Amino acid sequence: MKSSVLTILFLFLATAAAGAAFLASVEFLGFSDDGRYAALSQYWIEDGSGFPGAEIVVMSISDNSVIRKFEVQWTETMMYSEGVEMCYENSMNPAGEIVLDSADSFLDSLSISPENEGVHCICHPLTDRSVDPEMVSFVTWVGSLMWSGPEYSLRVINHKDMPDSHPEWLSMFETPVLLEVLLKDSNGNTVMHLLDESPKFGYQYVSNYRISDVYVLEDSLVAIILNATEPGFEGPDGMFRMVTGVISH
Repeated sequence: MKSSVLTILFLFLATAAAGAAFLASVEFLGFSDDGRYAALSQYWIEDGSGFPGAEIVVMSISDNSVIRKFEVQWTETMMYSEGVEMCYENSMNPAGEIVLDSADSFLDSLSISPENEGVHCICHPLTDRSVDPEMVSFVTWVGSLMWSGPEYSLRVINHKDMPDSHPEWLSMFETPVLLEVLLKDSNGNTVMHLLDESPKFGYQYVSNYRISDVYVLEDSLVAIILNATEPGFEGPDGMFRMVTGVISH
């Protein structure tokens, strides 16, 4: 019976990951003490080369802009230890620790800390097939016995937009999209609206966005983590993108 359960679980996870060359792992590093900034860390193993990769993105909450990005530039010589080729997995990815070390002093200067996670309102892993990937409702008072607030509805819209001038290899993948994020209160009023009017650098070839996680600090500062499907060496890759904003009351 136990082996049957494990087999079913394996098949379920394999189905969830089907069509992706690699799936990055992600960690929300928290908001700053003053709520002005938030940081996201993600790491992965490159398909094809097998190189570990990682990045940390620090964003300004109010205008949804990247203020600093830290990346690990892996080289072929780093794949060998005493002449023996190293084979890494995401769970033992050294790039994640290296990029965190390089960003540590900057994160400290902004007082960004996991202790300032806020309320983790939504968590939708890729293996959760029962949820709508582009729409969800949530509240910001989870776990509070003293206060209850409004319910919000979050919607992600993928607008197909093939660039006029694009690399030939892009025809092998699905049409890229521009991202739109709508957050409404229980009365249907729009309280946050983000729109990519043109392709964002680093996300210009994303073919699909899906809601992954939502963090809210002080009932108004929002960090939304999205699964992003991107072209990869051996097929579509599963990366993450964070967008931020302020709920208007």
